[in-house]
Amino acid sequence: MTSTNEEPPEEFIKIINDFICDIVNTFPEYEGLINKWWKLKTFDDIEDEEERNTEIAKDKEKRINFIFKHSLTIYPLCFFEILYKNSDIFKEESTINTEFLPGVSFKYLWQLDISDKTRETIWKYLQLIAISIIGCVRNKEAFGNTSKLFENIDEDDFKNKLEETLEKMQGLFDINFDSSDECPEGVPFNNDKSEGMPSANDIHSHINNMLGGKLGDLAKEIAEDTANDLNINMDSPTDIKGVFQSIFKNPGKLMGMVKNVGDKLDSKIKSGDIKQSELIAEATEIMNKMKNMPGMGDIQSMLSKMGMGGAAGGGKVNMNAMQSQLKRNMKMAQMKERMKSKAESQQQQLQQQELKQTPVLTDEQLISVFSTGEKVEKTPVGAKPLKKGKKNKNKT
Repeated sequence: MTSTNEEPPEEFIKIINDFICDIVNTFPEYEGLINKWWKLKTFDDIEDEEERNTEIAKDKEKRINFIFKHSLTIYPLCFFEILYKNSDIFKEESTINTEFLPGVSFKYLWQLDISDKTRETIWKYLQLIAISIIGCVRNKEAFGNTSKLFENIDEDDFKNKLEETLEKMQGLFDINFDSSDECPEGVPFNNDKSEGMPSANDIHSHINNMLGGKLGDLAKEIAEDTANDLNINMDSPTDIKGVFQSIFKNPGKLMGMVKNVGDKLDSKIKSGDIKQSELIAEATEIMNKMKNMPGMGDIQSMLSKMGMGGAAGGGKVNMNAMQSQLKRNMKMAQMKERMKSKAESQQQQLQQQELKQTPVLTDEQLISVFSTGEKVEKTPVGAKPLKKGKKNKNKT
């Protein structure tokens, strides 16, 4: 179970209210069930208006917190299925919990005779809710087995999918379910749900920080190897300045570390575990974060004394220049990867064409080969088999 002290995001409150209204309008048979945990009390027994409004506000907050906590236990477990609209989660054999609203099984709703428009709108709502609460998830365990999927997802594709989903969601606000009824009386409130949604970059960064992905795992692996080489205890605070001073006093050890890291990266790239462009993109992001990282001033000072700083070895490390170079390298790496992929595709097509053009043996030739072991020439594609000559019936 996921626990959090987070307040429900404003965008979540707006979206969940409209989602519940549309579900009740489209599936009125669920209204009684939903009202048990969603419909506000009127507190008509309280005569004082101010006191009554205070109690109504408390009741509203209580119900929103209830559905928010429920959502945090359900949506992260199938975040990627929702993002990519994987309808397998609604199949009877699926073990994924699809109770996206308390007591309402969307696996059952999906089997009903509903229109494609209704299905698409449900997907949009699920995506909106999943994206609105994802920033409140603070631990990897909340994703369950879904976290393993992240390791095999291309980061660029994932980020593009987030952007595409958020763009398409803008059309949701002009879409409604099949029913045009007003929202049932007694629900908390109804607001514009298009405001306040997080950006694709924010969502990607948050999930990437929690789940790591291929590059995150590689970074951890390299960090552990490096810590062992330097005899650093990863569980206790370490003086970054002292570590770097120790490294630079022994250039041989430093070069050995660089070689080990280089060999590991080269091996990962050649095996296809990571792409060079992904690595450069990650390095670019790290460079952005390093500008204000504690201890960078000491590192830059030591590098400048070694002639690795700015001009004439007297300036600071030019972070902007390094970022620009990384961006150029990333574009070059991406171009090489596209060219390699295109070449491999062309090679596969060529092999398929050669297979199609390979001539086949006729039935008579196959019988001849298997019965006598005789080698025969292959008949070209499209050639007609030779007809047997008629025996001479004339007697001599």
